Amino acid sequence: MKEHSIVRDLLTLAAAGMLDPAQQVRVEMHLRHCEACRSEFNDWAGLAGALRRLPTPQAPARLALQTQRLLAQVAISRANQASRLGLACLVAFSWIATFLTVGFVRRFDVPLAQWLDISSTTLWAVYIGATWLTTALAAGLLGKRWRQEGRTI
Repeated sequence: MKEHSIVRDLLTLAAAGMLDPAQQVRVEMHLRHCEACRSEFNDWAGLAGALRRLPTPQAPARLALQTQRLLAQVAISRANQASRLGLACLVAFSWIATFLTVGFVRRFDVPLAQWLDISSTTLWAVYIGATWLTTALAAGLLGKRWRQEGRTI
């Protein structure tokens, strides 16, 4: 009886041709000996055949075009939100990195300036320039990557 229940659950898929070969053979073997399942299978097969003969519904061209436009607008909106978020994160990272390293530079500016044989002001100018340059480089690389992905800023 267990085999009967299992095969009965597979009849609709068998009628639609959706079973793997092993399951299909299992159903066919059972159908040879079970009149009730064979009758039910024939009913399902007739229904599946009738459904295959029905025309495939098509969306009106105007609806499809409007849907494509709407999806494109949503994609652009999401890309713009991601761009803003990415730039905000980049700015936040730059500020955090600056504030974390400024303490280091402030503590070691005089000894480091003496060791490099430059003025403390020059050391600070180099530090600020390097910070700005690094930020600009990160922003440029991020922008390049987004252009390659087709995003907009």
